[in-house]
Order: sequence, then C-alpha cells, then structure tokens
Amino acid sequence: QQCLYHAKRNADETVLVELTPGSGGEKKSLFNSERMKSDRTLLSGIGDGAFTFRSPVGGVQLTFMKGDALVTLSFSSAKHGNPLDAVTNLAKAAAARMPSRLTIAGPTSLGAAVLGTSAFPSAGDWYGCLPVGLLYGKGRLTITERGDWTMTTAIVSPGTMVAERGQWQVESYQEILHGTYQLNGKESFSTTGILSINWDRLAKSQPPSRFDRTLFQALSGMPQKVAVKRLPAVDPALVGSWEGSAKFVDHQEEFVWTITPGNVSQFYRATMQSGRLEQDGDTFKLVTQQGKSPAPAIRILESDKMELTDSSGTVSQWTRNEKLLSRC
Repeated sequence: QQCLYHAKRNADETVLVELTPGSGGEKKSLFNSERMKSDRTLLSGIGDGAFTFRSPVGGVQLTFMKGDALVTLSFSSAKHGNPLDAVTNLAKAAAARMPSRLTIAGPTSLGAAVLGTSAFPSAGDWYGCLPVGLLYGKGRLTITERGDWTMTTAIVSPGTMVAERGQWQVESYQEILHGTYQLNGKESFSTTGILSINWDRLAKSQPPSRFDRTLFQALSGMPQKVAVKRLPAVDPALVGSWEGSAKFVDHQEEFVWTITPGNVSQFYRATMQSGRLEQDGDTFKLVTQQGKSPAPAIRILESDKMELTDSSGTVSQWTRNEKLLSRC
C-alpha cells in the first residue's frame, strides 16, 4: 500500500506513494470529506478529481481518485524550486498509467479446517519483527491450546509537531497526520480528523494501562532522533504523555502520544487482532471473523522457531524469546 522513494543526491528529498485500502464507496466518501476542507486546493485534469495540501513544516501532499483507486503522493524537499508543480506533474503521470479499475484480491477459499479442541502443540507467546508500512514493527502473537490467537503489532513514529488555536499537525518519516483538538480540562483532550480519539494524560513515569507493556517497553527503549526546524509553538496544554484507543470492525488500536514543548512528537500505535487458527497442511491460517483479505499463515519450524507469511507474501521470523524485539 505504500512505496517510499529517496533522491540519489539527497536522501532527505522523498516521495511517498500511498494507496488507501477499503471499498470504493468508503474511499470516495473519505476523498469528498477531505477535499472540502478549507486548507485544500482543488485541481482538475488528474484522474476523477484531485486536491493538494501544503504542510506548514515543509511537505506537499496531493490526493487523487481514479475509478476505485484513492492515491496520495507526499513530496518532501527543502530545496526544490516549485514542489507543488513537481507533485502535480507526478500525479498526472501516475493517473495516466493507472487502469480505470484496480483488481484487488479478495478472500479465498482455503479448503482448511478449523482447529479442533485438541491441544495446539505450539501454544504460548511468540515474538517477531514484521514490516508495518515503511517501518518494522514489534509483534507479539499469543496462541492458546484450543487454537484461539491474539496478535499485537506496535510501532513508534517520531516526528515534528505544531499545535495551536485548535489545529494540530504531525509530520514524521512516513506520513503526515493532522486535524483539530479540543481541551477537556488539564487531564484530557480530544482530536478529530484523521484521529478521532479521546486522550487521557499519563502521569510522569506512569506506564500505559492498555498498550502492550512488553512491546511498549521495547519501543520506548529505542533511540530516536528528530531534526526540528524552527516551527510555531506547541500549545502548552498538550505537552506531556497521553493514551487513547480506537475500535474498528476487525481490530482494536491503542495509542500513546508523547508531546514536548520543543515540537517533538513520539507517536506509539499498537494494532490488535484476534481469531481462530485454521489448519491447512503444514501451515495454520490466522483467520479473523470479519477478515476480507487473505489470512496470514504460520509454519512451525522448531519448538522455539516459526515463520509468519502476511497477506502480501512477506515472511518474518518469530521466536519464543522476547529479546528478539531488540533487533527490530
């Protein structure tokens, strides 16, 4: 769903191409709601419609629709003379090459059997490093003897932040998040837009109450470097550490957000899914009740080693030792 390109002469100059998942109706609704915001500039002659958005911290985004495809191009360059023209020309070329309808692989018949009540031979906790967008996430997979499973995948996105007068925006290595916020006293606030979440303050040195403790500890121990330009101030009321949750049809997400007065944002996200194992030969499918994409599969290699193949075909290695998380 995402591809990141770096300029050969300057690795800080990047183009991110992102294809939004979901049904055509969902994507059209998202496109229409985003393009009508006051800070968007509408464009013609690109696909079935397009708009641009200028980031106050230096990036330019262009989103267009063509048929059932929703594509976003994010261009970041500190030296380019006209970044808006550059991303517009790129979008025109991309839209011209795309078919009017994309072929998206749907759920397949696995010819598999749901694991019965007999004890699963490799039950317990497993840990692995697996790709999540442009980053490597830290994963924890818990399997019961009866064949139920829960998988949590967590990442941290360090970036720069501006927030004042009810508007906020975060720009990190792989994405730009933005929206509005509203204070609810000193201990909570809410965000709307891309993140419609209620946030509760975490006391100093207080661990999150819902975020997977093992994964959060592994992420927070990673050294993070963020280059901060001269940016507008961050609302002092937002400075601190916060936690929030969001529930979706097929998964749950937990967040921890650390904000400093120096425009640094550390955004932690954990995605949790659960379901039942289905045996298919020498592999087991991680099937969710509402899942519409091909289910990931696991294959036990040894008593303490297994491999996981995700829906895109990417293979990751997992062990029973949580020390593997330090390698992500």
